[in-house]
Amino acid sequence: MPSDLNVNQWSEILSRKELTNEADLSIFQALYSFEGHGAYASQIGLLLGYHGKSPHAPLNSEIGRFAKRIAKQYDIKFTERSERKYKYWDLFFDGWKEGNYFVWKLKKELVRALENLKLTGEQPYPEELIAESELALTEGARKTIVVNSYERNSKARSMCIAHWGGKCSVCGFEFEKTYGCIGSGFIHVHHLTPVAEIGKLYQINPVDDLRPVCPNCHAMLHTSNPPLSIEQLREIIYSNKDA
Repeated sequence: MPSDLNVNQWSEILSRKELTNEADLSIFQALYSFEGHGAYASQIGLLLGYHGKSPHAPLNSEIGRFAKRIAKQYDIKFTERSERKYKYWDLFFDGWKEGNYFVWKLKKELVRALENLKLTGEQPYPEELIAESELALTEGARKTIVVNSYERNSKARSMCIAHWGGKCSVCGFEFEKTYGCIGSGFIHVHHLTPVAEIGKLYQINPVDDLRPVCPNCHAMLHTSNPPLSIEQLREIIYSNKDA
């Protein structure tokens, strides 16, 4: 009785609505957005809107129900704890303790299935900002301005925008006011902490750590390393208006 599922099996499971519901998919998509597709279980709970001392508790319950649904369709063997309770999460994740926190990391087969089915939860907007390198590099070489996948995650974006609104935090531009319905909901989000300073399992808060910005301001924020602050770029805009 195997405890691991292959990519094809995961693809089938993710495609079957009677097995995979929106809550299950949201957990996977939130995890996918972190470097290495792993994060504290409590961080995922916070990202999905759970609060209190144990924001991961509702996730544990949902993962248990999900695992039982899958077990009815597949020959699954769950790992037992010393107290003979099943570790249902190990069907989906590699997991380990890290201090007072517990880390969940998506199994590689599940990651591939999410990618194959385009269910990673990343936004389709072109937020991978590209700029020519200032150095004399081989023709065609480019420098990528790092925009981590967390910024493209639909859950993180929606929480950030729900709190801060769809107006650019730097210049105040609103796409919907200018472009009408086709601009509704369109905005980039910018991470206030430089990506290089963020540990793999950094406890990110979409409201505190992300801000909505228009693509132009987003590009300008990343013209220096570390990026300019929102306040610095706003001052540059105002000073040039007076010039």
